[in-house]
Amino acid sequence: MVGRWMCVALVAGLVTAGAWGQQSVAVSEDAKTGEVFLPSAAYEVATFRRSDPSAQWGGGGPKANGTLSFHNIALKSVICGAYDAGQWCTGGPGWLQSDRYDVEAKPDGATAEQLMKLTFKERKPVQERMQQALLADRLKLKVHFETREMTILALVVAKGGLKIHEAKPGDTYANGLKGPDGKPVGRAGAGRFGSGFVAGQGTTLDNLINLSNVTGYPIENRTGLTGLYDFTLHFSPTEPPPPDSTEPSVYSALEQ
Repeated sequence: MVGRWMCVALVAGLVTAGAWGQQSVAVSEDAKTGEVFLPSAAYEVATFRRSDPSAQWGGGGPKANGTLSFHNIALKSVICGAYDAGQWCTGGPGWLQSDRYDVEAKPDGATAEQLMKLTFKERKPVQERMQQALLADRLKLKVHFETREMTILALVVAKGGLKIHEAKPGDTYANGLKGPDGKPVGRAGAGRFGSGFVAGQGTTLDNLINLSNVTGYPIENRTGLTGLYDFTLHFSPTEPPPPDSTEPSVYSALEQ
């Protein structure tokens, strides 16, 4: 298969903290595409810090008010998300994937207010551009796109049928996934991905393509299922599993 990859390169190290200047916010809209632009939208303050080595989980992302918050996450995941490249993202030094960081960034009040007025679909590209600008400044990040021939894996429904449960509308997940403070996240749309496990509550099956980090191949969701589901998978963190592994391979875990 031929696919379009995004390749990343870093030309400088990290700056751990700092502030961004912010000008007045102007809203414009492309009449042809319906896309909303906030030309001056940027983060007013942002910090990058190495995560606590004892941290057990990682995740996060942008919030509706423009705040960006990641905990114990590889910077490569942040970069790929900022360009909506997902697993079609490669390149950069090894520490970009191995080292874990906490990232916090906030826009000023005017930008936050404007973002809150947008729908998710309108807000997403604005926040991606904000993240791209932040990464270019702090990491001196440069990217380019190229076409490659590659092997991919397709996520499909097994012959035995779907065995995970569809999420219940309005579920508050009182006993669901927990945040770094040990308290339940209490909402749909939350997910966790760690060494040997992946979990989601009220999320789409698209989240399972993150398993490409284990399989070593990009994954496409071809189930045709668009609903929201609750799931937890445990599997060997390496593929194939070592001889003494008590956990199944990621492929067996998915089928089961």
